Amino acid sequence: MDQVRLGVIGYGNMGRSHVKYFDQVKGLKFTAVADPDPKETELLVKEHGVKAFTDGYELINSGEVDAVLIATPHYDHPPLTLAAFEKGLHVLCEKPIAVTAKAAQETIEAHKKHPELIYCGMFNQRTSPTWRAVKRLIDEGAVGELIRVGWTIQGWFRTQAYYDSGGWRATWKGEGGGVLINQCPHNLDLFCWFVGQPKRVTAAQVGLGKYHHIEVEDEVNALLEFENGATGTFVTSTAECSGINRLEIVGDNGTIIAEPGKPVRLLRNGTPTREFLATSPERFATPSRDTISIEPGEKDPGHRGITENFINAILHGEKLIAPAAEGILGLELGNAMLMSGLKHQPVDLPTDRNAFEGVLQDLIKNSTFKKREVKNTGAADLAGTY
Repeated sequence: MDQVRLGVIGYGNMGRSHVKYFDQVKGLKFTAVADPDPKETELLVKEHGVKAFTDGYELINSGEVDAVLIATPHYDHPPLTLAAFEKGLHVLCEKPIAVTAKAAQETIEAHKKHPELIYCGMFNQRTSPTWRAVKRLIDEGAVGELIRVGWTIQGWFRTQAYYDSGGWRATWKGEGGGVLINQCPHNLDLFCWFVGQPKRVTAAQVGLGKYHHIEVEDEVNALLEFENGATGTFVTSTAECSGINRLEIVGDNGTIIAEPGKPVRLLRNGTPTREFLATSPERFATPSRDTISIEPGEKDPGHRGITENFINAILHGEKLIAPAAEGILGLELGNAMLMSGLKHQPVDLPTDRNAFEGVLQDLIKNSTFKKREVKNTGAADLAGTY
């Protein structure tokens, strides 16, 4: 095989964004698309000669593809993934790979039965030079044993018009949550990629429709505890327009400070913190410290980088940047934050996945939310929003 015949399931904003770069990906042959509205895919058929379907399962069973890129609303991700595996197709799934960790685990277990297939998650922020620099420093031991991690993410600002643009958006039944399941899967994935899952989550606050006319969360403030006693915070909202996105990872050997668009800073201790505080005879002394500034430099390939890696994994055995199985860690962390905030109590990780499933089903069953009239404003330019 020297080409991978790829089909796109879901031709909404994300599906369109992906198709735009397909001609830049060596080894990718775009052959099929599925969307409920044939008017949406009419131009693709004319320009690219692809086969169009109104149902994702028809595309999967068509024989027209070797792999699928799933870019549908969230709840559809697991059943489409399972159907693709049954047909022997490779899967590249948009984030999140599922709404709940329980559903995600079902796809991971199904994939184990088909080890010859590639299962990749669209966690494109793993290709960011900034976050790759952070990961490299951590893997090299630059911070040592974790003491504290804090992430403030206020770059996900969304207007009411955004939420009004789709009937499924920002509802328990249609989307399964708000900022944690839609915007922050990237950050939650990176968080676990950097420092692993915490052992306990306490959501100090989960604001449901605090700033928008929605029934799901648009603000989260969570406290985290790790097995070694380290602590953490995770703060995010879709209602702050400050654009702040600041990560601090503090360890025995030093501190990493990272903000996209700025050099990554490593504040490196001359003596490990715990050793210095235990042995220094001086009452107000601090360890010597070097500040190292790292210019990430390279250009971020974003979504295209993940898709290229997916295609190369199929054709050449290239190691995946974002194995879908790793996506369950951040997803479960988000589930735990939401459950903690709704129940007003700490939640231990790994979670009782049936418990969260029950919480979500209760939210769906008891919902009385009336969504405003959906306003079709056409395709949106998503560049710079992720």
